[in-house]
Amino acid sequence: MRRFIVTSPKYKGEAELIYNADGLLQIIDCSKCTMDASQIFFFKKACPLTIMHIENGGHELPNSVTIIERDFEVTFEMFWKEYPYKRNRHLAEDMWPKLKKSDQIAAWQGAIAYAAYCIRNKWYNPKIANLWLAKKEYLNDWNLL
Repeated sequence: MRRFIVTSPKYKGEAELIYNADGLLQIIDCSKCTMDASQIFFFKKACPLTIMHIENGGHELPNSVTIIERDFEVTFEMFWKEYPYKRNRHLAEDMWPKLKKSDQIAAWQGAIAYAAYCIRNKWYNPKIANLWLAKKEYLNDWNLL
């Protein structure tokens, strides 16, 4: 995952673009800036669809726009929001800082897929989060199960 911050003199604050491991645009977040509806419409239309477009300048954003790459950080709150079983939070929260950053990202993405798996398979009872993290269940491809 790669994260880019987009700023411009035409609005206050910053917009955020998040790309997956394949370099494809996944998330456009305009919640931390003061764009009006027409600016958001133009911004979404002009956003670079791949990281390669950012690196090669192949996007339709104006020259006044600044795009800066920042570290992608997944917080425990992001993980907990996606995880389908809300029990024993304190145990999972204690484990979170012990995970490598790459494992935190994988756990966050895995939790999204795991929640969808639990919805598809209503007979399945989700595991408590700290056990799920300890057994590295986030490495499973829940979309294929």
